[in-house]
Amino acid sequence: MKAAVAAGEAAFGGADVLFNHAGTLIVKPFLDVEEDEWDWLMAVNVKSMYLMTRAVLPQMLAKGKGSIVCTSSISAEYATPGEVVYNATKGACQMFARAIAVEFRDRGIRCNAVAPGFIRTAHGVREMKELQAMGVDASEAAIALQQGRLCEPEEVARAALFLASDEASFVSGARLFVDNGFSSV
Repeated sequence: MKAAVAAGEAAFGGADVLFNHAGTLIVKPFLDVEEDEWDWLMAVNVKSMYLMTRAVLPQMLAKGKGSIVCTSSISAEYATPGEVVYNATKGACQMFARAIAVEFRDRGIRCNAVAPGFIRTAHGVREMKELQAMGVDASEAAIALQQGRLCEPEEVARAALFLASDEASFVSGARLFVDNGFSSV
């Protein structure tokens, strides 16, 4: 990770934007989650943000500006059976973004979280299947009742690009739901 960040800096100069997007999930009853699974999911979804931000933030601070976007989820706010660990990691993503925004605001750094609903990706389809296997109604029809339809990956990308851009120059510490109203009900 450090070598990749250094290579990027050497090739392109100091970073202006960091998109903390690494993430995966575990879908299973809480009492079946092993400690090593908890640690693994926390490492992928939360520790990765810490490590990448620590590696890139000094470049932004040297420039006096930067934008960090972290991928959270509606799952940070709306719990789902079988996703206790995933819900906890995504809540941590949101608070991480808010805390970085507050700590580094006066040094020109913005940090926000994008919080998508169910997305039509391999990850999203796997989540839906695993939830249904646990008896949770996560069919495409059930999701359509909550958010109209499945979100397309490009819709989340556009929201993240907005948050990263100068168009969002006065947006920091925010959580942008990309869920077609799921969070509004």
